[in-house]
Amino acid sequence: MAFIAVQSLWAQETPGITQGNFAGSQMVHMNPANMLQSKTFMDLQLFSVSAFAQNNFIYIPANDYRTYQAFNSNVELPVYESGNNFLYRGGENRRIASAVSRVGGLSGMLINGDHAFALNTGVRAFTSATRVPFEIPVFAVEGLDYSPLQNIRFQNTNLNTASMVWGEVGLSYAYAFNKYFRDHWAAGITVKRLMGHSAAFLHVEDMDYVVIDNRTINIINMNATAGLALPVDYNDNTFPDSGPLIKGGGFGFDLGITLTRKKQGIQRHNPIRICEQPFTDYEFRLGVSIIDIGSINFSNSTQLHQYENVGVFWERADTIDFVNLNTLTGQLSALFHDGDTDATLADNSFRLGLPTALSIQFDYNFMQNWYLNTLIIHPISLNEYSLERPAQLAVTPRYETDWFDFGLPVSLYDYRIPRVGAFVRLGFITLGTDRLGTLFGISDIDGVDFYASVKINLRRGVCIGGGDSGACANDDNYLRAMGKRLGWR
Repeated sequence: MAFIAVQSLWAQETPGITQGNFAGSQMVHMNPANMLQSKTFMDLQLFSVSAFAQNNFIYIPANDYRTYQAFNSNVELPVYESGNNFLYRGGENRRIASAVSRVGGLSGMLINGDHAFALNTGVRAFTSATRVPFEIPVFAVEGLDYSPLQNIRFQNTNLNTASMVWGEVGLSYAYAFNKYFRDHWAAGITVKRLMGHSAAFLHVEDMDYVVIDNRTINIINMNATAGLALPVDYNDNTFPDSGPLIKGGGFGFDLGITLTRKKQGIQRHNPIRICEQPFTDYEFRLGVSIIDIGSINFSNSTQLHQYENVGVFWERADTIDFVNLNTLTGQLSALFHDGDTDATLADNSFRLGLPTALSIQFDYNFMQNWYLNTLIIHPISLNEYSLERPAQLAVTPRYETDWFDFGLPVSLYDYRIPRVGAFVRLGFITLGTDRLGTLFGISDIDGVDFYASVKINLRRGVCIGGGDSGACANDDNYLRAMGKRLGWR
């Protein structure tokens, strides 16, 4: 018996999908050790796609637009008094934003006894902006002539924005290193080869400045670093016909460990065929992992600019030339260094870290086919410059059978922005979102989220063409079926 399932990658984290017992090869994105608790002994992903965006600054009010209206060419975005298609939130709290997408290629998983193996391929795009001072996006929207913020001294620290597009090929391995009575311990690792296509970042250690008027900025002191590795010609901002598609390379790692408390004692037997491996349901599964350890070193078409303890009384700030990137970086260098257009260029390479995070997963089976999953994601900084994964806490009740899954993820983005989502798997199709509110006009539009993928699942204990395959599908009948095959009475 085989069936095709559509699973998610991760439109951000998709807690209900990556933690389900039919996630298979997708489990490795949260914890490679979780593979050994899959209800499938093999799967093959054919295609997957996901997209996610979230911010706490600009938005469209819920009553003015529905996200599903984007599919209707006759419905236009609202236009407000400012002339923009959005409003922005007040307050002086720091701003955050993330945009994450992934397209997955052929991937798969195989379990053989106490060992599990997986291969994952994909292309990822990740943009993050954290600890952005509230006034900077306001000036970006309103312009320097926004008088309520003029002649105020702003002193900001630790601003970080980064963006990267890369491909990756990952190999995962998990091993059940200890099984005693009902406790099942497993450890797993994923090694990923990373191929960087493009990247850019800006890290501001500190910035002390005053906007005087719409043409004048007094930068009292600034320490900042910026990096560029873009697929454009820096002299004219065009996309060249030739040049390296891959501008950098590196390696990434995921490490995880899982404790699973089974509902019955470990059955120590050796199935005759790999498809006859049984699945024994559990009371709970607890996993801890560190995901996306690693970085990419960019060295093609790359510039690293450093601004160390610089300051200037910048008159005519509105006349800076954005014709091309080389002109822009040259003018900024000359501004801070008495006309020297190359003074800020510090290197022709830089290293940008992956969005590393600590992940804790807890899956509780509170009745037959019903599970309650809790997922915590907390960012970790391991590199001087890196993408930053937003923190997240999610609780997902889930109903799960061979052919049907349904879940309602309730999450807190950055531990404070509430979201409610849903996903459903019907045979070979699963679609989901973590933002039902924006889809149906219940909450303001300040982001999007959706995911889907197609893969073939082969259920544990179910063998194609085997005379006893039906018995193998049931945990309670497994030993009875094996004894019948061996001639036991």
